[in-house]
Amino acid sequence: MEVEAVCEDQGIRIEAQVALADSRLVRIYFTARDLEGNRLDENTEVTYSLSLADRGTWPYRNYRVTQLSYDPETGRALFVITATGREGVSDGDTFRLNIEKLLGGHRPVLHWSAAPSSNTDTITRIPVGIGEDGTLDWAASGEALTTPAEGFPITGELLPSTWTEDGAAVLLPQPEREQAIDSGGDYSIVAAGFAADGNLHVRVRPAPDAVWEDVEVSAMILKDDGAAVGRPLEKVTPVDGDLDYCLEGFGPAELPLLTEITVMGDYSTLTDPVEGDWTLEIPLQAVEGKTIPLSLELPAAQASDGFITAERLELSPLSLTLVCDQDSMYPEDGKTLRSTALEELTPSVTLTDGTVLTPSYADSDSWWACWIFDRPIDPEDVELVSINGETVPLS
Repeated sequence: MEVEAVCEDQGIRIEAQVALADSRLVRIYFTARDLEGNRLDENTEVTYSLSLADRGTWPYRNYRVTQLSYDPETGRALFVITATGREGVSDGDTFRLNIEKLLGGHRPVLHWSAAPSSNTDTITRIPVGIGEDGTLDWAASGEALTTPAEGFPITGELLPSTWTEDGAAVLLPQPEREQAIDSGGDYSIVAAGFAADGNLHVRVRPAPDAVWEDVEVSAMILKDDGAAVGRPLEKVTPVDGDLDYCLEGFGPAELPLLTEITVMGDYSTLTDPVEGDWTLEIPLQAVEGKTIPLSLELPAAQASDGFITAERLELSPLSLTLVCDQDSMYPEDGKTLRSTALEELTPSVTLTDGTVLTPSYADSDSWWACWIFDRPIDPEDVELVSINGETVPLS
């Protein structure tokens, strides 16, 4: 790809390659290369903002950055920003990309521990992981709490503790928790409860290969109105390679208010974050796609009978979109709505050279869903598309 804009700061060179848009989304490709060392790798996190250059606004439904590759020989990492929605964006617009921080060797941290079983009915949504875009993935409301942490509930008793030379109380590791974590741990909880000072403590085991960390431990505590609010355990004491987090003033008497404990943040196995100011402006280029009519019946969700008719495919160099006939979603009684989880479909695209691509889910509404390709393709090279076990020939 050609380079549209270049910016260097802190020994790192950012090259904006292209900003492409079809009728559904925008994708902006850029590279980062360390000119002074090896501070980037295949797990590089980018902190950035993106706006329209002439308006300073963000017009999209949602957006995220994804790392596509890293070449250790050249030290170049390739990224793409995907922004869904085209409302308020014209083909002639220019984007302003501002990168604030890069962190090579990035690893996300997310652990949690349930409070006493009497409180678990207050937890309606729990974090179950971190998505590609860095945000939390949540369990559905009412979903059962199925985590090994449930086997180690926090009780009101004082746990085995010790005192540091500075007079700080810290928990001793709980053998049952230590045995449950992977060898070495990655900021896993090795003890949680009340220490000898009567305060709530959480002892965390850092990853052995961490060279930088920004990890916070929080307690979810019920307020008078029944809502839970997070309170960070701000007092941190290093002890024998672990970190002991303490919430001062929160003792066994307050235990009924505790719903859960979370350990969340980031660390790096490679370097400290590189902070700087990389600002680039990239003109938008529109790409043409094509529409393929079809008549494909998709089973409606279990809550409704019948089928939903998929009426067309929209294929562009960037994405594949399945669009359903909205009339098929409204039964004749006019009272119910047929629906289906379009985002759960896994389409595949076969090129004329035999290559099979599996685009990843990007965005959807009740009657359409969109999937994106890692890199731009030529729609004329597509031989067939498979959706829900049905093959749609294009050539």
